[in-house]
Amino acid sequence: MGNCCKGDQKIIPPQGPSTVPDPIPSPNYYQLDKLAGHEGKITCIKELQNMNIITGSNLGELKIWNLSKSKCESTIKTEGQILCLLEFEPNMILLGKSTNIIELYDINAILSPKKVFDFSGHEYWVTDLAKCDNQYFASVSNDGDIRIFDYINKECFSIISNDNINFQCIIRLNNGKLCTGDVDSTIKIWDYKNKICEKTYKGHTNIVKCLCELNYGEIASGSEDTTIMIWKNNNEPPTVLTGHSKAVRYICHIKDYFIASASFDCTVRIWNLNFKSCIQILNGHNNFVTGVISHSNGQLISCSNDKNIIIWMKGGNY
Repeated sequence: MGNCCKGDQKIIPPQGPSTVPDPIPSPNYYQLDKLAGHEGKITCIKELQNMNIITGSNLGELKIWNLSKSKCESTIKTEGQILCLLEFEPNMILLGKSTNIIELYDINAILSPKKVFDFSGHEYWVTDLAKCDNQYFASVSNDGDIRIFDYINKECFSIISNDNINFQCIIRLNNGKLCTGDVDSTIKIWDYKNKICEKTYKGHTNIVKCLCELNYGEIASGSEDTTIMIWKNNNEPPTVLTGHSKAVRYICHIKDYFIASASFDCTVRIWNLNFKSCIQILNGHNNFVTGVISHSNGQLISCSNDKNIIIWMKGGNY
C-alpha cells in the first residue's frame, strides 16, 4: 500500500466515434487545493447539507472541513476504524465502524460535537449505510445481513439475511428499493419492506466495492476486478468501462452522462458514458484513492490513504 503514482493530471481524448459530435462540453478538471491534517488513512468522505465535508479515517478520526476556508473546523476521536458515513438529518452523522457499531454524533455545536447513541446488532464490520426515508436507514456488514434501523425510536426494525454472503456497499434507489454490492460479485435489488430480493445482476468477476444510481434508473458498479459496469433496467448486458489497473473503490455521478471513479491505482478517472470511454485521468494522490464526491459547488473532491483530500476545479465552459 505504498506509493504507486505521482504527477500532474493527464488528459486523454475521447475514444468514441469522431464523426459524432458531443453536444455537451466535457469537464476538464485541474487540482485547485490539497487539504491535510488526518493522522490516519482517509477511508470515506461525504458532503454535508451545509456544504461542508466530513471525512473518516482508519484511526477513528472524524473531521469536519470548511471548504470556503480550506480548513478543518473540528476533529472527533473515536475508537476503531470509520468505514462509512451518513448524514441522516442536518448535522446528525452516522458512522459505520470496524467495532460492529453504528455511532450517531450530533455536530450542531461544531466545536463541541457529542455522541448521541450507538446502534448495535451487527456481528462484524459495518461497511456501508443508506437512508431509506425520514425514519429508517439501512446498514450492511461483513456478517451478511442488511439491518433496517428505526432512527427515531433508536432500534433495529428489520433484518434481511443474504445467505452468509458478505455485503460491501448499499444505496437507496429513487424508486425506494435498496441496491447492494456483494462479495460474491453480484448486485442485488431489494424490496426491503417485504424482505425480498427482486433481481440479481451478474457480470463482475470480483467483489463489488461501490454503487451509484445514474439517470433513468441506470446503476453504475465498481469492482475489485478493476471494471465499472453500467446496468440498465432491462435484461441487456451491462456496458463495461475499462482503464483502472486496480480495484474501483467509489463512483459518483457528476452531471448528464459524466461520472467519476476513484481507484486503488491512485487515480480518479472521468468517464463519458455517451462515448463509453475515459476522457481524463486525475493524478495527485500517491496511495489508494478511497472516495470521490461531486460537490454541490461543482468541484470534485477526492480522498486517499495518503491522508490527503484534493479539491479538483473544472475548467472550460462545462
